[in-house]
Amino acid sequence: MQTMNHKEFPFQFESTKKILLFPENETRFKGDVLEIGPGRGDVLFGLAKSNPTKRFVAIEIGKKRFYKLKERIPKRGLNNILLFGGNARIVLPFYFKEEGSFETIMVLFPDPWPKGRHAFRRLLSVEFITLLSFHLKKRGHLIMASDDKNYIDWVLENMTKISGFKNTMHPETFSQRIEELSESYFENKWKKLGRTNYFLKYEKI
Repeated sequence: MQTMNHKEFPFQFESTKKILLFPENETRFKGDVLEIGPGRGDVLFGLAKSNPTKRFVAIEIGKKRFYKLKERIPKRGLNNILLFGGNARIVLPFYFKEEGSFETIMVLFPDPWPKGRHAFRRLLSVEFITLLSFHLKKRGHLIMASDDKNYIDWVLENMTKISGFKNTMHPETFSQRIEELSESYFENKWKKLGRTNYFLKYEKI
C-alpha cells in the first residue's frame, strides 16, 4: 500500500474540497488582475473601484474570509470582481487554462510559516511561482509583499531559479511601498507594530 508523505497531505486534502465561486452563476473565467489571498479585500476593492473597466480575480483559501468578501463586494457596488474560495494551486489550472491570462498578479503578505518544519507550507515556492509565470502575460507584473525579511530573502532566492523575470526594484527600495496599492489590513497592522514591510515587483520578460 502506498503511503502519503505528510508534506503532500495538505495539498491532497485541499484538492477534495469544493471550490466556492461568486457570482455563483459565472461562466466567463477571464481577468486582467489576479490577487491571491485578498484577506479583507482592501487592495482588491481599491483597485477594482479605481479601474472599473478591468476585471479582477481573487482567490481566497480561507472559507470565512471568502464569505465575508462575498458580502462586501455587492455592498461596495463592485461588479468587476470574480471571487474564488479555494486553493490557488487547484483553481488556476482548472479554471484558467490559457497561458498569459493576467497582466498583474499579486500575492501580498502570505503566511511566512517561519519555522523550518513548516517551510513546505510556504506559498511562494519555485513550483508555485512557475505556475504564476504561466498565467502572467509578457510584460506583466508579479507583485509580492511580506513583513518577514527571511521570507523575502527566500522569495528572492527562489526568483533567481526561475527564468523570464526581471526585478524592477532594488534592495534599497524594497521597503518602499507600491503607491498604487491601497494599504491592506496586514500592512497597516505590521506597520503599527513597528515592523518593516517589504515589496517586490517583477516583470515577465
